[in-house]
Amino acid sequence: MKRFITILIPIICASFEIAAASGFKALVIAEKGGQHASFTAAAITHLNKLAQKSDFEFTQISDTELINDEYLSQFALVIQLDYPPYSWTKDAEKAFTKYVDAGLGGWIGFHHATLLGEFDGYPMWHWFSDFMGGIRFQNYIALLAAGTVRVEDSEHPVMQGVKPSFIIPDEEWYTFDRSPRPNVHVLANVDETSYSPHSDIKMGDHPAVWTNPSKAARNVYFLMGHDGKLFDNVNFTTMFDNAVKWASSGREEARNRYPANYARERRFKTLIYYSEKVEKAHVEFAEQGVEFFRQLNYGDGFTLDVTTDLSAYTYEKLAEYDVVVMLNAAPSDPSQRDIFQKYMENGGGWVGFHAAAYNDKSTGWQWFVDFLGGAVFHCNNWPPQPVKLLIDNNSHTVTKNLPPTFIAPASEWYQWKPSPRENNDVEVLVSLSPDNYPLGIKDVVNFGDFPVVWTNRKYRMIYLNMGHGDDEFTDATQKLLFINAFRWVVSRNAKGDPFLK
Repeated sequence: MKRFITILIPIICASFEIAAASGFKALVIAEKGGQHASFTAAAITHLNKLAQKSDFEFTQISDTELINDEYLSQFALVIQLDYPPYSWTKDAEKAFTKYVDAGLGGWIGFHHATLLGEFDGYPMWHWFSDFMGGIRFQNYIALLAAGTVRVEDSEHPVMQGVKPSFIIPDEEWYTFDRSPRPNVHVLANVDETSYSPHSDIKMGDHPAVWTNPSKAARNVYFLMGHDGKLFDNVNFTTMFDNAVKWASSGREEARNRYPANYARERRFKTLIYYSEKVEKAHVEFAEQGVEFFRQLNYGDGFTLDVTTDLSAYTYEKLAEYDVVVMLNAAPSDPSQRDIFQKYMENGGGWVGFHAAAYNDKSTGWQWFVDFLGGAVFHCNNWPPQPVKLLIDNNSHTVTKNLPPTFIAPASEWYQWKPSPRENNDVEVLVSLSPDNYPLGIKDVVNFGDFPVVWTNRKYRMIYLNMGHGDDEFTDATQKLLFINAFRWVVSRNAKGDPFLK
């Protein structure tokens, strides 16, 4: 007969076993004390009952001192029970990132797990922000309010047996600087018009339960988690139990889907493409670009192939590469375009420079225009000249270590119409400052929005406007931008492989 020990005051000790069973093992990282203590205590009581019923065991900790690769390897599931995403040790951050990216186990987070920003003297954990959909904590409803939660995906395993809508009482509803929806799969939202008492603090689109399917680990986040009364709500406990069952059972699936994650980590593969049949300044940039990426590969950190001919690359061959870098041209042959489109739509990675995104009325490739966020070449300055650039989002992984503004080396700068910024799927990271206007001598740009680095969230891609002549690799800040962009696309590999940490 199995024996289970119920902990009446569960957050006194730093680490202890809650239950002994022959099933899987879970790790519970619980916030210690504070305003969420009643939720934590109720959750531990519920988990004890669920563990006995479902034959698993779990360990509770209240800090991250023990967490490293070896420690996490014993757990099929991590439950972040109102524990915030800051003050983690560096070893814990690294191990947890690998755990999620490689699908080494599942994850469930509640409420306080998205307190993303600079708190208590700690910087924001940018990987965790990306994991949660690229969000940053903004506000909360100061008075606890009841709210109606509406299920969006009733077919998802977490939502089985849950009513289409139900009321959650006395919740502290967090708001963020943006909706995570473009980067995650939303399972349920909260109807902000249903708040009781009424609140003027609103997001508009307000997801309440979501999962990030780009990660190899099965994962689900619940916005709710402030008060122990939640465990009197049958719809919440149904979601809770479903999440434990679903997220904990994903390790074997990930092992089958991503066998490389469970063996010796493989080197990622990069293909660099450029054309020799373009203007001289673009060839000069490409030749220096090849050398730049070869230097990044000192020590054989990744597999690097270079080609000036895409005709030999079938879809199957192109799909072997984790990222394609296009230095000065994009595919022009219809069959090559179809192959590249299929590659990107199936999770491929792309880093494009300057002329690699050039398109006009004669290009005749609407998918590529949409891929760039609707951007079509409008005009450019001439001759090439240095410009002042502005960082649009200094919390993004690509730009977080760059100065707010810097002077970029001389280049021919393409302006786009419509601006890609008008597309809701586009995130602009760097723009040309209006201080540069009028820009040019022969060909002059006098006004207008002028993004120069952006990503389309629907794809694993980034575009950089730089790429004309032999000055582009003379500035340390710009080279750091290039490295960040390349690293970011690779680290977000759609296959879940944890290449760069």
